[in-house]
Amino acid sequence: MAIAALIASPALWANDINLAQCQEAPRSDACLNYLQGAVDGALALRAGSSVTGLPTDTLSERALKYRGGKRFKQANEALCRQNAPQRDQMVLALDELAAEGKISSQEELSQALSALMTCPK
Repeated sequence: MAIAALIASPALWANDINLAQCQEAPRSDACLNYLQGAVDGALALRAGSSVTGLPTDTLSERALKYRGGKRFKQANEALCRQNAPQRDQMVLALDELAAEGKISSQEELSQALSALMTCPK
């Protein structure tokens, strides 16, 4: 629960202008740098926690698993099955979601990171 609270905390994220950049110019340096920071923060929180995963009880987290696309599923699989997060793959998965308009707010970014880092039980 602590990870979810920290990930969802607006104080830890820049404002939605950065996400708008990702929608307007996917794979731009500004977008990728922003998403790399988000992934690095989430991975650091995960590494410092004894929690193995976040709950997947919410509809939005389950929905991301199904509509997230191939890259999203590959990044999640690498994290869960191999227990080896692939940072670049995670960043590109988030970039793809932002480009498709599936991430347009900090809350949606937080949900996407939670879903990406949650392993099925």
